Amino acid sequence: MDNNYLQTILTMITFKDIINILIIAFIVIFQNEIRFFFRRVGAHVGHHWVWGKKRLQQAELNRIVEQLNEAILNMSKSYTGALIVIAGQQDLSEYTDTGKEVDAKVSAPLIENIFFKNTPLHDGALLIMDGRIQSAACILPVSGNKDLPLDYGLRHRAALGLTEKTDATAIVVSEETGRITIAQRSALRTIEPEQLKAVLSLLIFG
Repeated sequence: MDNNYLQTILTMITFKDIINILIIAFIVIFQNEIRFFFRRVGAHVGHHWVWGKKRLQQAELNRIVEQLNEAILNMSKSYTGALIVIAGQQDLSEYTDTGKEVDAKVSAPLIENIFFKNTPLHDGALLIMDGRIQSAACILPVSGNKDLPLDYGLRHRAALGLTEKTDATAIVVSEETGRITIAQRSALRTIEPEQLKAVLSLLIFG
């Protein structure tokens, strides 16, 4: 009886039903990968990348990478302390509003001038959103992580604090050592100068 019932059920399942079942199973199993694929495709159509609310051309993003790389390396060599935030998809208006509006194209000379010691905007963070320098001298939330090394100062704690609350990335240049540190996803890591350009490209192009 049970075998006859099973055979009846099997004869009712068509080839089309099997295909539909397999498609549904595939979507369920690989849903994260599928979502990531379409997000990348949508962002890169026509050699444009979506950054926050703006769609930027690849040439402009290449220029931003070059300018950031130049500024950070120069500040590292001169032991100029800096804290640069690169926004992700989350809006950072509550933090840009704490500083002074800049609203300028990303350029190495401007970044270096902002962080030059004793200039009005050198304290606090510089925030880059939608492919532009939006604000400088911004105040960020400070991490309460007690496991940070003792030689990590306020800039490092602010960089980490922001990445604990948002999807942004923060880059710190130490004025004591010239060391370059990346804060991302609630973690800090030191990078070598020769790694910087590749890291920046990955951050901006995704």
